[in-house]
Amino acid sequence: MHARAGVPLENIQVAVVVHGKASEDLLSADEYARRRDGAENANIELIAALVDKGMRVILCGQSAAAYGISNDMLAPGVEMALSAMTAHALLQQDGYTVNPF
Repeated sequence: MHARAGVPLENIQVAVVVHGKASEDLLSADEYARRRDGAENANIELIAALVDKGMRVILCGQSAAAYGISNDMLAPGVEMALSAMTAHALLQQDGYTVNPF
């Protein structure tokens, strides 16, 4: 939307912070299949495309702990923060703003 409105791509920096049940959507293909009776994680290609474009995908570490997720179980490119709250605070220090919708 912003790029089509004329904002240069190099001026757009986006991060998404994921927490709660959606945490499992960030699992690697193998780990997702293990937890879901062999099902395919439909999010793998999307995560890869977003990360390839420079978007940060960050998992709440507290949600990860609650769901038994460690760094080695994540899809490539997914980062883990101490918590969602911490991720938001650090992103704001780096100049990001929250879009709370």
